[in-house]
Amino acid sequence: MKIMSVLVTILILMSLLGNTEAADVREKPLSQQEITTAVKNLISLIEQDYIHENLSEKAVTVLSAALNRGEFNGYFPYRRFKIKLESMLFEVTRDSNFELRFRSGLSKTNVTADEIIPGAIHTMMLDNNIGYLAVDGDLIDDFWQTELDFAMTALSDSRALVIDVRDAGLSTLAFSQHILSYFLPPSQFLSKVSLAHQEHIELRSKEIENPINQNVEVYIVTSPFVAGAWEFIAYTLQQAGRATIVGKPTIGLGFMTVTKPLSEQLSIKMAYAKMINPKTQTDWQEEGVVPDVQCGAEEAIAATLSLISQTIPTQCD
Repeated sequence: MKIMSVLVTILILMSLLGNTEAADVREKPLSQQEITTAVKNLISLIEQDYIHENLSEKAVTVLSAALNRGEFNGYFPYRRFKIKLESMLFEVTRDSNFELRFRSGLSKTNVTADEIIPGAIHTMMLDNNIGYLAVDGDLIDDFWQTELDFAMTALSDSRALVIDVRDAGLSTLAFSQHILSYFLPPSQFLSKVSLAHQEHIELRSKEIENPINQNVEVYIVTSPFVAGAWEFIAYTLQQAGRATIVGKPTIGLGFMTVTKPLSEQLSIKMAYAKMINPKTQTDWQEEGVVPDVQCGAEEAIAATLSLISQTIPTQCD
């Protein structure tokens, strides 16, 4: 499986880099108290929120045993702790979603923090009244819903709309629901959301003040790096017949992830929800969202504009 093989390669490279004495010297070690707190809180989070209940007990057992044996005692720079913890979790779960991070905004140590990638929403009106919306970086704060509202208002008169998510990063389930509500009727069943402890919720579209007209053709441009929430958006609109997907298949992560604090300086990203499409009764795990029109990510915009020109006649002056 492509995700697993990629992860193993990354872990090997990180191990080679993380074991050098030079890296250890440059990094300020985490305190014993912080490491212990982080591991104990991680155990609690896995018990409460980890989506894979059949693996949860195994992960908790391994972490608890390591903690009791003193495996987390001693000198632990951030990188070495990250490699050890992620490798331990992957070995028992084979889940590549676990990721230890330095919490955003902390920069007092010499370690480069795993910062959130700054997000942006760009809009442009192209020739022939074709709207263009591009998403960059991580959109995980609540205010991005307001920014999206401004962007959609600016593009409300578009004859066709191109949504470019090739450089999109992390997002949230709430933001996904918000953007989908612009294109689908209110209260439409978007997905069955499976959570830990066999809990389920139904995610439905909301009432939006100025939704995009159903006559406006929507195109979503993807790349092999598109993951998570943006895969959910693309897959949902594709299966609803509301969008044409152009580009390369996405990465194929069918689980929603969340980042939660573990200690003063550390946080963990892990899978907490699985999305099931009401039409297909499945998701895009491993396969990714397969475009309707496949082409290189670099040529995807040009290919999309060519498609639009074939389906929507050029306006005459």
